[in-house]
This record gives sequence, structure tokens and C-alpha cells, in this order.
Amino acid sequence: MASTQTMREALVAELIGDVDALLQRVEALRTTLPEAGTAAAAQVQAAGTQAANDIAVASDRLKADLARQAETLRHTLYSVTHEAREAAKIVDGTAQRFGRFALLAGFGGGILGGVLVGLALAFQW
Repeated sequence: MASTQTMREALVAELIGDVDALLQRVEALRTTLPEAGTAAAAQVQAAGTQAANDIAVASDRLKADLARQAETLRHTLYSVTHEAREAAKIVDGTAQRFGRFALLAGFGGGILGGVLVGLALAFQW
């Protein structure tokens, strides 16, 4: 029986040693866990700052691109408006000339018709 008692004492001693090792690990975690959390928070903050900077740069590029496109569109619209105004002037001038021609043709036709009717009536009597 002495050997059983010695075996129990050996097992208890081993168990106490294992518990002591676990306690030492827990103590180590108590110091390293907050440090790891602080390091992780710093990394997350740095990533957030970098993302904000990247978004700001992309926003500035987009703003510049939109300004260039708006300027191009404005220039194109100005050109189209100018060309439309010039075309309207041409159409207006042509319409005025056509109107004058129609007026003169009407007068000419009226005079010619009057002369022809006058001749026809003169030769019938």
C-alpha cells in the first residue's frame, strides 16, 4: 500500500505542477492580451485612416474628371448652339428671299394676266 500512497502523491504533485503551469499561462495572457488588443486597435485605426485618405483622393479625382467632362460638354453645347444659330440665319435669309421672289412672281403674274385679259378683251370687241 505504500506504493499506492506514493503513486497518489506523485500524481497529486504532477497535477499541482500542471495547474501551476496553467496559472502561469493565464498570467502571461493577462499581460499579452491587452497589448495584442491595443496593437489590433492601432492596426484597425491605421487601416481606417488609409481608407479615408484613399476615398478622399478618389473623390478629388472624380471631382476633377467631372469638371473636365462638364467643361467639354459646355464647349460642345456652345458649338452646337452657335451652329444652330448660323443655320437659322441661313434659313431665315432664304425664306426672306423666297418671300420676295413669290411677291414679285405674284405681281408679275398679275400684270401679265391683266395684260393678257386686256388683249383678249380688246381683240374680241
